[in-house]
Amino acid sequence: RSVLCGLDVEGTACPNPFSYVPRLLTMNSDRMTFFQRVKNMLYPLGLKYICQVSLTPYERMASELLQRDVSLVEILASGSVWLFRGDFVMDYPRPIMPNMVFIGGINCANRKPLSQV
Repeated sequence: RSVLCGLDVEGTACPNPFSYVPRLLTMNSDRMTFFQRVKNMLYPLGLKYICQVSLTPYERMASELLQRDVSLVEILASGSVWLFRGDFVMDYPRPIMPNMVFIGGINCANRKPLSQV
């Protein structure tokens, strides 16, 4: 549904309001109480710290390969089209940018006719 650590949101520069877009793994829907909205806002803060610690070696490796200081968000933001393996009909309403394309169902097999038995 999304890229690890919210890098898709930062990379696309797409607004992702805490007020009505539920965060992954919070078990919230788009209709939240006040306390669920607070949880929806606080949950990513802890996750952001964990992601920063775990992704730092990859940022260093990318900076070494590109021979300049670079962040993962900067690398991801340079993409001109974002392909999301999902369907906007099956997800909660959220803002999307024009360069975000939903390609859900590409892994589904072709249908087969049912047997007569």
